[in-house]
Amino acid sequence: MIVPMARVEVLLRPPTGGAEARVVRPWPEGPEVAAEEARLAATIRDAAALRARLPGAAGAAEAAPAAPERLAALARQVDALEAHRAAMRDEAEAIDRFVRVVVALAPLGHGVDPARHPEVHALVLKEDGLVSGSPPSVGRGRGEVLALLEGEVRRLTGGTCEVSARDLSPAETGVLVVVPREHARELGALLRSRGVDEVPLPAPCAGRPLVEVLLHLSRRSAAIPREQAEVDAALARLGAAEGPALAALARDAARALARLRARARCGATRFAFVVAGYMPAERVEALRAAVAARFGARVELLAGVPERARWPEVPVILRNRPLVAPFQRLLALVPLPRYGSVDPTPWLALFFPALLGLVVGDAAFGLVGMALAAAARARRWGGALGRDASAIAFACASWSLAFGVLFGEALGDLPERLGIHLALFDRRGAALALLAVAVAAGLVHVGVGATLGVLGAVHEGERREAVVRAARLAVLACAAAAAAAVVGIAPALLRPALAAGGIACLAALVAGGPMALLEVLLTLGNVLSYARLMALGLASVMLAEVANLIAGALRPAAMGLALGALLHAVNFTLGLMSAGIAALRLHYVEFFEKFYVEGGAPHRPLAAGG
Repeated sequence: MIVPMARVEVLLRPPTGGAEARVVRPWPEGPEVAAEEARLAATIRDAAALRARLPGAAGAAEAAPAAPERLAALARQVDALEAHRAAMRDEAEAIDRFVRVVVALAPLGHGVDPARHPEVHALVLKEDGLVSGSPPSVGRGRGEVLALLEGEVRRLTGGTCEVSARDLSPAETGVLVVVPREHARELGALLRSRGVDEVPLPAPCAGRPLVEVLLHLSRRSAAIPREQAEVDAALARLGAAEGPALAALARDAARALARLRARARCGATRFAFVVAGYMPAERVEALRAAVAARFGARVELLAGVPERARWPEVPVILRNRPLVAPFQRLLALVPLPRYGSVDPTPWLALFFPALLGLVVGDAAFGLVGMALAAAARARRWGGALGRDASAIAFACASWSLAFGVLFGEALGDLPERLGIHLALFDRRGAALALLAVAVAAGLVHVGVGATLGVLGAVHEGERREAVVRAARLAVLACAAAAAAAVVGIAPALLRPALAAGGIACLAALVAGGPMALLEVLLTLGNVLSYARLMALGLASVMLAEVANLIAGALRPAAMGLALGALLHAVNFTLGLMSAGIAALRLHYVEFFEKFYVEGGAPHRPLAAGG
């Protein structure tokens, strides 16, 4: 449930003098407050960004906070390490591309006089005739481009050059151009003017013989992974050393920012200081007594129920019974419900395990799930989150066990293979009946959502919306009655159901217009969405039967049993995932849409440590 809140205003009259006079003082407003708020927000953002970039810093423990000035220095360190890692990655890619060209053209030889210090330049021609990096306007066949390139280079060097080419792949041709050192700069300018990107070489290779270049590249290829590992280790050490301090800095800045923003609820004059906010109504009297004991008659505390117009700004506290509270975790994927609306947690606790159990529907899977959930809870795996997850898993496994007993399934049709016939409802041979069960479950689920929607609209005083939602509920009821009449359960209900459904549609049209009528009709489509539960359940039981068939037919028997057990494990995992996702989707899309009002903000008490 959503805890009832009270709007509290504390009026503090100033003392006549003494040391207590410092308790009441004006709260400054102006540019300095906005600047401080921006500084704190930037500190939180920068600290979070640094922690995300540092390995091992995300789960940092409590520690003394880092100085805000330390953020810039840490950012520079991380920038330098990441830039070094990126440069090594680029260097490794360039070496790989250059070596690919050289290897493709081996054995190498050229007619350039060694005394003229020949330099090697590598290029790649693409399938469409483009030189790597060139603009689309120069597209030609690779042979034509190569001939043009060789002609330009020979003209530039007076024929003192060597141009070699060979296919690297069906789509690429590698090219090596060897020119004397005095023409290297002119060649580079030529290639750039033609929009050609050559495969870059590390700076130490410039002007060196090809054999020395290859030796250098070989050494660098071996050294780069080691240097990258050293950079990663340096980042990890920095994360371990600075992560806790960054977490503490962000935590303290967030608290300071919360206190600063709380000034919006504070005001002061020459004669009084006022603090306004929200707190659980059940704690108002305790606060009243504490304030009276501390300040005596100088304080007046006013408390009252928040007005309906203020509900969007009232913070939300969810509190449910121990069996239901773990399902609040499933609301983490959607915004909190708005104050004054319906808390869906009890309905999640009821319907989510039931829908998941309907899909899985296997007694063996249910027993295994219950055992795993009980073990996780007993060993306290995962802290508070693990405790809640194990409670949800235990509830889902219990429903799976119940449906497994109903369907007579334990590892699929294993009981029947052992001569045990316990099925009260054989879903494998009654697909249409199972479809009817799934649609009936959807009718109940959506009907409950529609009922909650009607009650919520009435509670908020929205009459037209209440009429539209009531029409939606009436159409569901009429559809159920008409379906019962069609299958022969109550034939006399068909005409009254159709007439009542038409009246409900007319009421929706009058109250909310054409779109409201469309939403009413789409509600029937929401119910049909639950047919996927039947499909997922049948797929799960069929896979279990395949596992049993393989286990019994494959020889040697040990291999068959091992493969069957593996398929059952896969089926168990897939069943949980597909059923869980389907059940959550049906809640978030089909169920919540009927009544859920989002927009609630979590309650954050104003306190030095909050």
